[in-house]
Amino acid sequence: MTATSRAPYRRGDYVVDEATRREMPPEPPWVGRVQLVSAGSPPRYVLVTPTGYEWRPGPGDVRPATAEERAEYDAALERRYRGLRELGRRLTGSCRG
Repeated sequence: MTATSRAPYRRGDYVVDEATRREMPPEPPWVGRVQLVSAGSPPRYVLVTPTGYEWRPGPGDVRPATAEERAEYDAALERRYRGLRELGRRLTGSCRG
């Protein structure tokens, strides 16, 4: 059964866009979280990476992310947030005279 033949993914679900996998140079497929679901047959999705990049995968190219892929996504998002918090602290600190 494919993703397009069962109930659509919902906002917040972790999915993988297999069309982004590359052999040369080797690159794993992108993992994204569903931001928007467009009704229709097949359903269309807008996904977002941990860095905030959004894209629309092909309807037949998405599959559920594995537990390992979800953990990697969450870790990358936490690293991004940590970096932004640190930048905010530095900027706030630089304004104090």
